[in-house]
Amino acid sequence: MSEWGRFWVKLHHSKTGEVVAAICDEELLGKRITTEKGFEIKVDNSFYGGVLVEGEGVIRYIEQATIINLLGNRIVGMLISKGLIRESATIRVGGIMHVQMFY
Repeated sequence: MSEWGRFWVKLHHSKTGEVVAAICDEELLGKRITTEKGFEIKVDNSFYGGVLVEGEGVIRYIEQATIINLLGNRIVGMLISKGLIRESATIRVGGIMHVQMFY
């Protein structure tokens, strides 16, 4: 097993040609996250629940994407450590790191 653990990855293809890679930490799928302002966000299977990928294997999905949506302290932390995203690009949703990037 990777030091980073496993991640759920799903690719979405839009009619305009965009490819969205939705990736979250394994344990977040199906959870509800309550924000600091009291809103609730569901980490939905229809958006994130594609395939379960080990550690750095997610990079091949990211390379196919024009937009990435990352949710989870492990996935965001891994990509920061690899220099693929900057910590300043992150926000926290209910204490969990989140990034959206467009290429």
